[in-house]
Amino acid sequence: MLFWLELNQEKDYGQIPVINPKGKIEFIIQGNLDNPNHTLYLYDTNRNEIGRLFTDGTGLIASFTIDVVDHSLVSVKKLNTPNIFYLTQLKYIVTGSIKRGTYTFRSGFKSIANVKTIVAEHGVVLTCNITKPEDIPFILLTSVLFTQWHVTPLKLPTFPPIAKKLEINPN
Repeated sequence: MLFWLELNQEKDYGQIPVINPKGKIEFIIQGNLDNPNHTLYLYDTNRNEIGRLFTDGTGLIASFTIDVVDHSLVSVKKLNTPNIFYLTQLKYIVTGSIKRGTYTFRSGFKSIANVKTIVAEHGVVLTCNITKPEDIPFILLTSVLFTQWHVTPLKLPTFPPIAKKLEINPN
């Protein structure tokens, strides 16, 4: 399944919509990406929390934890090798170039998801091609985390309204 995340400051509602393969918003990502102690939230369109990503504050190297509803905690760990990360519990290795914004989530030799950063007309767009539906929250949250390391940080309000601004007619 291919998901698109448009990362720019032009959104009226201050969130990152996650567009599904049918072109509809399926998820919303909110949080504060310019703070090292940030938390990212993944919601469905009914404002039900699906998961969150937060710093776990242990060790000298920043480590992050993903908490998805009805799943055990998954940690995102940086390995001692450049550009290789490990998602515990899922046992996924993430390889590629964080700086260039292209990376692959793997289970052994099998590719689970591919993420590519594209500079589009209105800003940076992440494309996430995810093979297993149960991995969607983990891949989306991890991808936004990696993206903040190579693009200008975005400031997203924690709890903005989803609806667009209403136009008021003075007449």
